[in-house]
Amino acid sequence: MTDIKIDPGLLRKIPLFSSLSDRELEGILSAPENGVEEFGPKQVIVREMEVAQSMYVILDGIVEVTLRGGDASGREVPIATLRPGDFFGDQALVESSRTGRRSATVRSLNKAVVFRIDKQHVRLALHKGDEEEDEPTVPHMSKQDREVRDLIKGMRLFQSLKESELASIGTWTSVEQVGPGDFVLKESDKGDCLYVVLDGTVEIVTFDDDGKIVLLATHSKGEYFGEQSLMPGSDGKRNAYARSNGLCRLIKVPKAYFRLVLNRDGAVAEALRKVGEKQKTELDRAHKPH
Repeated sequence: MTDIKIDPGLLRKIPLFSSLSDRELEGILSAPENGVEEFGPKQVIVREMEVAQSMYVILDGIVEVTLRGGDASGREVPIATLRPGDFFGDQALVESSRTGRRSATVRSLNKAVVFRIDKQHVRLALHKGDEEEDEPTVPHMSKQDREVRDLIKGMRLFQSLKESELASIGTWTSVEQVGPGDFVLKESDKGDCLYVVLDGTVEIVTFDDDGKIVLLATHSKGEYFGEQSLMPGSDGKRNAYARSNGLCRLIKVPKAYFRLVLNRDGAVAEALRKVGEKQKTELDRAHKPH
């Protein structure tokens, strides 16, 4: 498996490495301390509380993330399922980690192929990001990218993003235009991004047991939706429908960057958890027979 060719673009999609040059990404891919590893069914890749030495990017297969339960049995509780393109193990390597130990166990479900990145490359990328914050360069930023950057920069949700990440916003966001009445999200679909309204309004709706539409919320410029299916511990599925109310432009923010925000900003993570509880109550009420 060591002869697998990895596209540097795969690493660039990871927030930590998004500002690195092609040459620097190739350096990570060719470094002898990094490499492709294969794991068989139910094999542990990282174990909760072990000292972290590397992070991983999934190339093939599916892995499950679990935590030890709080009871005396020590039963493991599944909290997430990760697929090709997802990554894990980075948080224990950042300098803000108090212990440098893994916070969860990750194991392959059937078999999995991953690219292991040694901690020295993770920390070098972190330091490079800090250096670039002093004088971020914005080469050839389009009018739309500036518009997206200015909106995202002013939102509390994204307050923890670095200047270098905002400067490269055109590489990790996209803008989607939707027509009147178009469905942006459908209930039970798998979620892979959240949306921020750039122009127009979007209605969040569900259907009651009689098939009638129930309006749950209306979002306008600077408001976001679709985040709950991306939360740790969720089933990964959308919990309502979202449809445009007229012409809309929507910013798509990938799951990786949303999870980065949660990992950096505990207050945001807790607030969104409470929002999710409230939404669940509202949805349950909407689906009850009248």
